Amino acid sequence: MSVVANKEREKYPEKWIGMPASRFLKYRSWINKGKPGICGTYCSAVLIHDAIYQETRKSLNRDVLLKGLKVVVDNLMPYRGTYFWDVAFGIRRILADMPEWKVRMGLIPEKIVPEVLSKKGAGPIVVGTNILLNSQYKNHWLVVYAYGYNEEGKLYFRAYDNHGRYKAIIPASQTISCVWLEKNS
Repeated sequence: MSVVANKEREKYPEKWIGMPASRFLKYRSWINKGKPGICGTYCSAVLIHDAIYQETRKSLNRDVLLKGLKVVVDNLMPYRGTYFWDVAFGIRRILADMPEWKVRMGLIPEKIVPEVLSKKGAGPIVVGTNILLNSQYKNHWLVVYAYGYNEEGKLYFRAYDNHGRYKAIIPASQTISCVWLEKNS
């Protein structure tokens, strides 16, 4: 059965908990066009940009942010691919002079995302999908900003996908790891 046929039969949530999609509209043009892609870099950039923008109402330069993050997220290690520790390390390096932010990471986004996004003042979460979990994105990073349960109780995430979609919907069951920011008290 094709992905399209599966998507047509899926029942998506009617109610989303988290941030409004409109907050991520500005990232629709932040499209990862490189081969191989640098989705970890793009998602890290959106996570940092959104945090700084929410705090200061000032936009960081997209190209400078992407260039700096690419070095510490996607190009630092000799192996292929980007793992959640690479994303967390890169974000920590970029925010090293900003002690008010703490970078958190974990496995099992199905548990972590609802917990984090239910907190007042929460920011988005970088979430990794996995081909072994039947993700249409294969191994990929997205920025999740809302979650919801459909009428059968299946959990879905709404996300920026760095391919031009800022309202992508993915089953939570296709995700494996996540990275997010928390404000230090």
